Amino acid sequence: MTSYTNIEIEIANYTAILWLNRPDRHNALNPDLMQEVIRFFEKVEDDSNVRFVVIRGLGKSFCAGADLNWMKNSAKLSPEENLNDSSLLTSFFSTIYQSSKVVIGIAHGNIFGGGNGLLAACDIVYGITDSRFSLSETRLGLIAATITPYMLNKLHTSTYKELIFTARPFDGNEAERIGLLNKCFEAMDQLDEHLTALLELMLKAGPQSLIGSKRLINDLNNPAKFAEIVQQIPQILANVRVTDEAKEGFVAFLEKRKPKW
Repeated sequence: MTSYTNIEIEIANYTAILWLNRPDRHNALNPDLMQEVIRFFEKVEDDSNVRFVVIRGLGKSFCAGADLNWMKNSAKLSPEENLNDSSLLTSFFSTIYQSSKVVIGIAHGNIFGGGNGLLAACDIVYGITDSRFSLSETRLGLIAATITPYMLNKLHTSTYKELIFTARPFDGNEAERIGLLNKCFEAMDQLDEHLTALLELMLKAGPQSLIGSKRLINDLNNPAKFAEIVQQIPQILANVRVTDEAKEGFVAFLEKRKPKW
């Protein structure tokens, strides 16, 4: 198996566990981590020894969204570099969502911004009751661009709007109620027990029937213009990341003060 720096991989019994490995940054997404995740999914796409991928986070949190120092530095990029940078996020979520594997997300700790999108790109998601979720992009002067196609597959439109417009935090119980989580648990050992049982059940299914079922469900769940809109998202994000409002949002967050708006 390829060696990685920002993720760790364990493979056994047709299951690959992908650990996000930036615990000091609460597994915030940066280009290196996302490129490694993409490479992993590309590597196992045609590997019949991997039917399921479980995405987890090392340390205190599953994923605290995009690394804000990385996003802040986008103001220094040329328009072409900024667009390419934004396109990586689109490729990241799309690669996970379109994988032929059954992808299971396991949420704990902080799940902010793009961390929610990562969960939404998974097929099945479990979490812990005391996890802290937030769709925090508007607090930074950003648009929740790359995650929105996947969040809208999970949440009712009006629910998603309310969470985006307010950026308020919510816990695992609410995440389950609104559909972001399939189920939440009081403790990780309960979740792990449930996950083991789930994987055992899915091993009884035909491997090709799983692939075909996922493909059909995803195709039927996508509006006709889904692919077209997804292609436009990098430009939307590239444009908003260099606005004065976004620059102020990044700086205010990093300086631990309220933004000037």
